[in-house]
Amino acid sequence: MEQKSLDRTLALLASLAALTVAAMVAAILATHSSQDFFQSARAIDDYRAFIASPLAVLGLRLNLGLDNLFMVFYGAFFVALAARLRGLVDSRLIGVALAAAMLTLLLDSLENHHIMTTVHALQMGLPVSAADGEFQMIASQVKFHASYLATFLFSLGFLRLGRMGRIISVVLWCYIPFGILISVVPPEQAKALALGRTIFFVLAFVLSAILFFSLARKDGAAAAVAT
Repeated sequence: MEQKSLDRTLALLASLAALTVAAMVAAILATHSSQDFFQSARAIDDYRAFIASPLAVLGLRLNLGLDNLFMVFYGAFFVALAARLRGLVDSRLIGVALAAAMLTLLLDSLENHHIMTTVHALQMGLPVSAADGEFQMIASQVKFHASYLATFLFSLGFLRLGRMGRIISVVLWCYIPFGILISVVPPEQAKALALGRTIFFVLAFVLSAILFFSLARKDGAAAAVAT
């Protein structure tokens, strides 16, 4: 794929990823329900109480459905980004970054389906153990930490893409400490940190869309001059 087409693809994927997260946030605000509750180990009665609240299961299904769509967009974005950065950054570094991003995608998918399986079991009166919540908490934390590695390594590539690329790198660097802090404070006190982490991650996609649309236009203008 030529660079102009790759830049357009990246811009489109970044836009779709950001819009999907915006839809997720709207659904959370409308239903007061999201998957975040299930990312921490809790007593089984707490899970039952959560899904018994109005709109909880509907909101959770909307959140997970949109998150599944988001996974397609951000997974494709990082694959395309790895191709775009080829030649700008050491291929071994980009290979590790892409592997970390794909691990994030795998664990994200596992998380979503595990949560829905747990909710289904609770609704059907099937046995659910505390170990289910403990496993989910571990998987969620590993998922996020894999994303921190991926974004940090990819940020080194963004540094090579001009002023906007450097701004995106700074945004990604801000995303990481918010996430690390979440893992060391009690879950009940981490809501503001989780919001900050989400804001920086989404902002990186918004700015990436602007960057790659701009690069695609420059590529097109350069091609027109050359002809």
